[in-house]
Amino acid sequence: MEFKTKKNQNASVDLKLTFDKNDLEKAFEKTYKEKQKDLKIPGFRPGKAPIEMVKRHLGDSVANDAINLLLLETVSELSGKLEHKIVRFPKFTVEDYVPEKSLVATAVYDTDPEVSLGKYKKIKIKLPEVQVTDEDITEELQFVRKQLARKLLREPGEGAENGDIVDMEFEVKEEGQEPKNAKNGSSDYKLGEPNNLPGFDDNLFGIKTGETKNFFYTYPSDYPREDLAGKKMEFAMTLKAIYKEVLPELDDDLASEYDGSSSLQALKDKIKTDLQKNYTEAVKSKKMEDIYKELVADSKFVFPESYLTEESDHVYQNMMQDVLGRGQARIPKEQIPSIEKYAEMVGKPLEEVRDSFKTIAENRLKGYFSRQKLASAENIVLTEEDFDREISTLASRYGMSDADFKKELEKGKLLETYRDNFLAKKIDDTLFQLVEKKYNEKMSIRQLKEFLSNKETGEVWQ
Repeated sequence: MEFKTKKNQNASVDLKLTFDKNDLEKAFEKTYKEKQKDLKIPGFRPGKAPIEMVKRHLGDSVANDAINLLLLETVSELSGKLEHKIVRFPKFTVEDYVPEKSLVATAVYDTDPEVSLGKYKKIKIKLPEVQVTDEDITEELQFVRKQLARKLLREPGEGAENGDIVDMEFEVKEEGQEPKNAKNGSSDYKLGEPNNLPGFDDNLFGIKTGETKNFFYTYPSDYPREDLAGKKMEFAMTLKAIYKEVLPELDDDLASEYDGSSSLQALKDKIKTDLQKNYTEAVKSKKMEDIYKELVADSKFVFPESYLTEESDHVYQNMMQDVLGRGQARIPKEQIPSIEKYAEMVGKPLEEVRDSFKTIAENRLKGYFSRQKLASAENIVLTEEDFDREISTLASRYGMSDADFKKELEKGKLLETYRDNFLAKKIDDTLFQLVEKKYNEKMSIRQLKEFLSNKETGEVWQ
């Protein structure tokens, strides 16, 4: 067997295979023996006919099977010899076949994407410096107090106030109609919470325990339940119990109860350290978006068309899973509309829709392969020590031993996924250290929360 290759400009390779008489004889011999196992010839039990009789009986009818076997074995044999490796089995075309003499087959196969990284060490970023203020610590301590808060039952003559926690029973009906359901109930409902229905709690302030109040409430027009959105409903509300929230004092006892800290000052110091660490990491994560975008923009990529096609389909399938399954139920692939049908649904030309998913796919591929190329350029690997250290950190976070945590990951077949994630993190950490950084301003935690909430879309490295 002889082979010739020619590298193309689109990360593909032309492959030509030439086989002689000896190659063909071996392939046919293997095919005949395989067919012999099930072949029925009069006078012989299935699989027991002599091989020479099998050959005469089948003749050249096994040519397709023999050629396919020959190509399959040849590609497997060549996998370690080719300069540009085959990333998926190619589709061959038989150019010339002379029975029992020669065979010439050609194919175009996809090889690894080509990536030329830009000057990533010259990337410059500006980022804020984390500054934990006394106000930030006080705000965190207030969260601690709320977590440890106790409920104190109000006296029968006291009305409900903003911040109180109530147990209530109510009957609701559409204006002018009879109730459709039995009475409803709700416990531990906190008055005045930001996520409560706008204006609803105003009707509850002042109601006393055991008292019933009738009132009308109109639901917002954008309320998620279509049967209630914009409708005016009549409520008959009874508060069964009203609790006043009592926050503990800020003292050493609170610190000890919360996490075993030796004193209030020790808890403050720990909060400051944690805030500094967590928000420094959060700022870094956000800035990695800018770093990778600049790296991708300054790098060159050549992808096989099949990569773009497969990733585009992956992007489309995931989007439709989110839309149809609302992020919960997994929708069978056969129930997902074709991209042609989707284009009709959104009223856009098919090519425009295809191009939009292809653009997203291309950005994702660029991010992924730039990360892999960077790992190669900087000799970044995840050692077993690295892996065990990361596992230990996660295990302690969940209150588990390292061995038990690993067992859980093995059960869910997640060990390799975690290994990939740890390597990606190590690559990101290395890149962040390599770029030029300038801290241009100091920000409190409150300011950083606003800074970090301005999320950018289309992270290219995920």
